[in-house]
Amino acid sequence: MSRLALYAGTACLVGLVTVLTLGDLLIASGAAAVFALLVLAWRTDGWRWLLGLTMVLLVCASSNVQMLVDASYYSRYVAVGCLILWALCVRGRPVGRVTGWTAVFVGALWSLAGLAILSSTWSVVPLETLQRGVALLLLTMLVHVVIRRRWPDRSTMVGDLRTIYLVLGMSTVASIGYGYVDDTLVPAIDGSVRLEGVFHNPNMLGMVSALTIPLGWALYRQSGRWVELLGVVPAAAALLLSQSRTGLVAVLVGALWIVLRHGIGPFARLAVGGTAALLVAHLFDLLPRLTGSAFGQQIATRFTDGDDLSNGRTRMWEATIDLWWQNHPALGFGYASRDHLVELASYDSIAGLAAGVVHNSYLQLLLELGLAAAVPLLLLLLAAGRAVLRAPVSQANSGLIWLIVTGLLIQVTESAMFGTGHTYPYVFWLAVAAVLAHLPSDRRPDQRPDQRPDQQRRPRQRPGRRRPAQVGDRPSRPRTRVTARLAGAGAAGGRRTR
Repeated sequence: MSRLALYAGTACLVGLVTVLTLGDLLIASGAAAVFALLVLAWRTDGWRWLLGLTMVLLVCASSNVQMLVDASYYSRYVAVGCLILWALCVRGRPVGRVTGWTAVFVGALWSLAGLAILSSTWSVVPLETLQRGVALLLLTMLVHVVIRRRWPDRSTMVGDLRTIYLVLGMSTVASIGYGYVDDTLVPAIDGSVRLEGVFHNPNMLGMVSALTIPLGWALYRQSGRWVELLGVVPAAAALLLSQSRTGLVAVLVGALWIVLRHGIGPFARLAVGGTAALLVAHLFDLLPRLTGSAFGQQIATRFTDGDDLSNGRTRMWEATIDLWWQNHPALGFGYASRDHLVELASYDSIAGLAAGVVHNSYLQLLLELGLAAAVPLLLLLLAAGRAVLRAPVSQANSGLIWLIVTGLLIQVTESAMFGTGHTYPYVFWLAVAAVLAHLPSDRRPDQRPDQRPDQQRRPRQRPGRRRPAQVGDRPSRPRTRVTARLAGAGAAGGRRTR
């Protein structure tokens, strides 16, 4: 795309969004700012600009403003399809090979997408299942295409992740600003309400913020520039104001995992630094102010109030397992059918707890696709676990592994793993693909991929050192006194000749 076409397209989109949101000046100005930042940051890479637009549409689709939801409902899928076609049509880029655990990961995604579309034949809501199955197919194609066409070049991968990070960071800033406009920010700071911002509920804001923090850390570790951490500040503030217990616990556990992967040294430094900070806070009498504030007490109450910290989710899980196992254990009720199962299941005992939402991504997949989805789901978890355990925690991988651990924990209490209507599954599965695409192989460093172990070149020996015996060497004869004298005479004769 030429720069003129890029500017013209951006101007049209800004004008369109402004007209659609004319009644809300904050949303209109926020949309214009996002598009302007995308143009200023990436002047010529049209695919990356379209990726940023796609993420904006996904954020709008999960908004609490109905006008934005209606405007982005179908356009988000059109944008994802354009990303796929654009990446396939671009020539001249290196094409990566999908092997090893990356192939397992991509194959499991394709299997689930195909099973989701096929489940429309037995689903209780066939049209909804078919539509959402096609959306899952688009997500799978996007992940496969970026691994093959975009991310063999690591610098391109980092630039694409920076685009996603910018949009997510701007969404947290817009959420805080929107809370200030609609008079929910001050009560959220006091702890009386939970901030939801531009998203349709506080948990969604917590999930987006929980993914933004490790993504910003990944970009900082890759570039070493402190400016990359600017988006982490509003994301951390939004996560606290949303009071999302799942997000807070998942981010902390993911950070602890990264510290442990770095070794005992960083862990010891973190422990010493944390202890020192607590001592300083105690000396200056800051701890009572923090724990005694209204916000601190509300956060503590979120983790201590009531007998069930899951907020009734355990009863939902039990009802989900009973409903699935007693009715359709093999094939489930059909993909994306959970929203329509409240009436079918007759959840009399927990009718007031939004039983239509399973609040567990893994149980939801079994409910919708049955045991047929167990093997692909297990392969996806094994691939993500491989990335978490085996990938080196250097540069961007430090934050990406943090993001994967955080995402795996979020999926335990939220039905978001394949909720293709918002940003979470795109960011999570793209992060898994980014780590797996550059996962080091298990072969020896001195072995070429096309070389057998018996064809390895023997390492060159340093002068003055005897080469160690190798398999297949002829045994050397022990030197006698006569052979030693002959060798010495030959050496002396050679010196006189020269």
